[in-house]
Formats: sequence, structure tokens, C-alpha cells
Amino acid sequence: MSRWLLALLLHAAAAASAEPPSYHVMMLLYRGCEEACRGFQDHFGRQQVRARFTLRDADQDARRIPGFVAEARRLRPDLVVAWGTTVALETVGQWDAVDRSRHIADIPVVFMAVSDPLQSRLVPTLAGSGRNLAGTLYLLPVAEQLRAARAYLDFRRIGFLYNPAEANSLNSLQDLRAQASHFGFSLVVETLPIGANGQPSAGDIPGRIAALAAAGVDLLYFSPDSFLNSQRRLVTGEALARQMPVFAAAEAPVTQADALLGVLNRYDQIGRFTARLALRILREGAPPGELPIELPRQFSYLINLRVAHRLGRYPPLPLLDIAEIVGGPACTRTKGKACD
Repeated sequence: MSRWLLALLLHAAAAASAEPPSYHVMMLLYRGCEEACRGFQDHFGRQQVRARFTLRDADQDARRIPGFVAEARRLRPDLVVAWGTTVALETVGQWDAVDRSRHIADIPVVFMAVSDPLQSRLVPTLAGSGRNLAGTLYLLPVAEQLRAARAYLDFRRIGFLYNPAEANSLNSLQDLRAQASHFGFSLVVETLPIGANGQPSAGDIPGRIAALAAAGVDLLYFSPDSFLNSQRRLVTGEALARQMPVFAAAEAPVTQADALLGVLNRYDQIGRFTARLALRILREGAPPGELPIELPRQFSYLINLRVAHRLGRYPPLPLLDIAEIVGGPACTRTKGKACD
């Protein structure tokens, strides 16, 4: 073999060895590739990380998730991302009830958009899962949400639409019940019936909202529930028609529907925050079980000014110094941020 050919082969081998690794990331989703999913992938792109993403969407049908988990166990990607409480529980199980015949126990898993990983028993402590699981928080504690809501308006009766089909809904309900005596409010709950398909029906929403209004509810708490989010215009529209303000734990009911306010972390920020955690596992070899489950430090206080106008409930002036104002024609720029 000539010297120049040998040198060329050695150079090609060195270049190949210097090429950054490529990762296979499997994302198990519950309601499509929404803002958090896109934010996660966007962060990989911004960091110039070579990755192949395999997306599987349950389309709000929990019965499809076990098949996705079985596929992930067979494909053995470098990382699995579990979106939401329902998906995460089906993917890895509760920390003290792992079934190695159906759960993923030997591939790194990262969860996001889980309302309460402690209450769901995904982790025994926020200091770390102690297993192949890491994740991020995205909801402010309910007590902080309630303080923020009370800075805008007083309330004595909070209404809640309970969806038995989603773990997030039950977690939110339990959190509100735990805070009721401290904040001095009563909780009025209307339960959505579950159909043969395992989901509630949108047709039952107006009647339940009417029942909450008849019970004298002065604030409707919109929980981080995928079904309700898919019906956010209906839920918030029915409430607004009855002059019932809506407080949302997530952004879409405020920015894309008729919720009055919300204090939250934006989903795209959650996706990027979770991606940074994932890269610690993939690039640095950090053990997932030793990584703390943390909340992004930045959050947004959103006020829908168009809804405030229709309710005749304008925000106190001090809130305008910190709030992001959204809401159509009446919207103005606040804190240098454009209206949604």
C-alpha cells in the first residue's frame, strides 16, 4: 500500500473518530408534539447535538402507551422521554412498584410535564429517583398559585372539573383540598363522566360549568389536564358566559382561550430545561437517579386583558409591573414582550 493511500486512510479514520456521537431519543407523548416536545428538540438543535428522534403519540388514549413502552424496550434507544404523568407511570412505574417485565428499568428515562412526581410516586424524593429516571418540575406549588391568584382577586369558592381518566386531575384536586383551610376557601367539585372509550365527553362540560356557577363558585381552577386543555375554548367560554373567572395552571387556557390569568412555566421553556437535563445524561454520563428534580427559576404571570374587560375585573396596578399581558385587540406590550 502506498504511503499517500495509507496516510489518507489514517486521516479518514481520525476524522471519523473525532465526529460527535449521534443519539437515538424516543419520545413517548400523550397529546402530540406540543410546545414542550418542540422545545426539547430545539435545544438539541441549538446545541448542535446529533440526534434521531422517534415520536410515539398516545393521542390521549392511555391504552396505547403499553405498546409504545414495549417498542422502546425492544429498540433500546439511548434515552426515553416520557411526557406527562400518565405516560411516565406507564413507562417506569411507581418507584416502589416497578414491574421489570413491562416497565423500562435499564434505559435512561427523563420525564417532563408531570404535575407532581412525589404524589404520583414516580420518585421517593426530589433529591433524586435512585433509579434509571430523571425529570423536571413544571408546576408552581399550588400554594404559590393560590397566592398569586389572590393578589389579583379575592375568592371564597373555587370550582374544579375533575377528570377521573387523568392522574394530573386527581393530583391537582388533592393539592387544592390540602390548601382549602389555609386559604379559607371551600372547594366545589364537578366530576366528568367517563365514556366507553375511557375519556370524558365534551358534551358534558357545559352542564358541569353551569352547576359550578349555580353553586356560587367565584373562581374556576383549570387544572393541567390534557382532555380539558383540548377543550379549553369550551371550558373557559362557558365560564366566561357565566361571569366566572378562570385561573389556569398552564398557559394555553390563558393565551389561546378565555382564562383570566395563570401563573406558570411556559411549555417551551420546560422542554428546553428538560433537554439540558437529558444532555447531562447523554454527554456527561450523569446517573439519572442521582440528578435532582428541579423547577425552572423563571415563571410567567399571564393576564388576559380582553377577558378582564369582559368580566369587568381589571388587574391591580402593582401586578402590571410583573405581568405579561395577552388577549387580542385590547392587548398591549408589557415588560417588553409582545402579545400572543
